[in-house]
Amino acid sequence: MRKIDFDIMPSHKVSLTETSLREWLNEPVALDYGMIIICRKGKANISVNFDSWSLNEDAVITLFPNDVAIITEMSDDFLVETLRYDASLLREASLQLEQTVYSQLRKDRCRTESVIVTNIINNMFSLLKVYFDQPECTCLEQLVLLQLKAFFLGFYDYLYRYPTEKHEETGTRRTRELFNQFMISLENHYKESRDVSYYASLLNITPKYLNTITQKIAGKTVKVIIDHFVVLQLKQTLRSSPKSIKELSWEYRFSDMSFFCRYFKQHTGITPQQFRKAGKGV
Repeated sequence: MRKIDFDIMPSHKVSLTETSLREWLNEPVALDYGMIIICRKGKANISVNFDSWSLNEDAVITLFPNDVAIITEMSDDFLVETLRYDASLLREASLQLEQTVYSQLRKDRCRTESVIVTNIINNMFSLLKVYFDQPECTCLEQLVLLQLKAFFLGFYDYLYRYPTEKHEETGTRRTRELFNQFMISLENHYKESRDVSYYASLLNITPKYLNTITQKIAGKTVKVIIDHFVVLQLKQTLRSSPKSIKELSWEYRFSDMSFFCRYFKQHTGITPQQFRKAGKGV
């Protein structure tokens, strides 16, 4: 997993840029930030938390912190424009939205043939560019925050008015709801537990039933999804955190550093120390 190279503005919390997202091609990325993407050229297939979307020109997709994204296919001319923002801005921007609204936005995150949504994003990005192009601008974060609040409210209103345009889902409504709840629980508790029974208990269902749900929706066992998510987060942490391997093993609730190293090597083929050195070019 690699992090895309963004031209972060001096605030370090927001950026507006064009990119091919080629770093995401066949390489899963665990996001610790939010992002709104609009496709400018070409086509690509992107998977976010085991949901797949086809992006073409003018398509808009919204990503949230802790999403796991991967591009499985893209054309040579694929180009997007992205607004990236810190997780803290997302929390503030969505503070007045009910949890059910936020969950709906995560589930219905992509619009591929909507003139309304495309126009909203184009106007939003055009306005923000005026400020991003001014090096002396000291209120970028506040400006992005206000735009995000307007976008989330407007996007929810759009989904409410056009419910028939929802992304086609796999499985029944109940199984999809339970799968979404499982993924949210995993995002919130991945450092605390990697045990299937733990997440099943949070949903008040049996581990066997939870496994049936993940197999139906994602085609993978619960354990595979948990380990995949945890390893992606570990890679991100090893790259960005100055904490020692021992400190990280405690943070992720491993019984000892030796077990942590064995777990990481089992899923990546190398030790945490080797991964960290490789990331630093050592």
